[in-house]
Amino acid sequence: MTVTVSCPALAEFPEQPIRIVVSALPGGSPDILARIIGQHLSLKIGQSVIVENKSGGAGAIANEYVARAKPDGYTLLGTSDALGINVSFFPDQPDPTTSFTPVIQAMSSPQVLAVRSDIDVKSVDEYVERAKTDPGGQTISVPGVTTSGNLASLMLESQTGIDLNIAVYPSAAPAINDVLGQHIDSIFVTLGPALPQIQAGKLRAIAVTTPERTPALPDVPTFRELGLDGMTFTSWQGYFAPAGTPPEVVSKLNSAINEVLAEPEVQKQLLANAFDPAGGTPEQQGALLHDGIGFWADIVKKNNVKLEN
Repeated sequence: MTVTVSCPALAEFPEQPIRIVVSALPGGSPDILARIIGQHLSLKIGQSVIVENKSGGAGAIANEYVARAKPDGYTLLGTSDALGINVSFFPDQPDPTTSFTPVIQAMSSPQVLAVRSDIDVKSVDEYVERAKTDPGGQTISVPGVTTSGNLASLMLESQTGIDLNIAVYPSAAPAINDVLGQHIDSIFVTLGPALPQIQAGKLRAIAVTTPERTPALPDVPTFRELGLDGMTFTSWQGYFAPAGTPPEVVSKLNSAINEVLAEPEVQKQLLANAFDPAGGTPEQQGALLHDGIGFWADIVKKNNVKLEN
């Protein structure tokens, strides 16, 4: 005789608001993405989706908060490839592959190198030449210590022999604001937050990191085209739950977010922010994190990247 035991809590999930915790300040790329996803996810599941900003500690504050949260599916971490990058620099932090349960990849996007429009730099060659004539004098802002934007700046230094004055900000919004305020010359950041200023002519994009040109900026070359193939990578963002979250809950979240990502209006909003909608299985998001840990560790080693640079 087979006895089937049902679990009402799982059958009725979700019964309360869901929180998406991001390490970015309002206006940062993970914040923008979470608010787009959250708005439409709320309509689909019939519960509020609240975005909480917990910046600081190179993402550690948000990461540790979610890792300690009850594994019931009501607290999610909205994060990026920085989750894998941190492993190379902070071995004392919790292992992301065991502290979290992957839910879904939400999007992919290029990193963009952009300069203030009032600076007479229209290409990476001119950018490098300007930096060589004034070692340490050319300033660049990045949205976090262990973001791919910061690593890309350090990689650019290593591969071109220049010395940049790198200013690290807690998120993309203040990093962009100081460029627009003419306190900083340039920025390396996920394309989404910078795109409106590029389209407005206040920033000039000079290269992107993706293997192919991005449809959002079809006239902007890739670093690969410019002979800097070592700077070719694609950034991603996705969602994780605390380790131990029931597989049935993870499956429900994954299914709901996949449906959200497939909605034409959501895709329109994401593409308008230079986010390429992704989706997929929890296992695919887990593999992306795992592969990223190895990729960035190799980049850090090959380029002799040190945070004190």
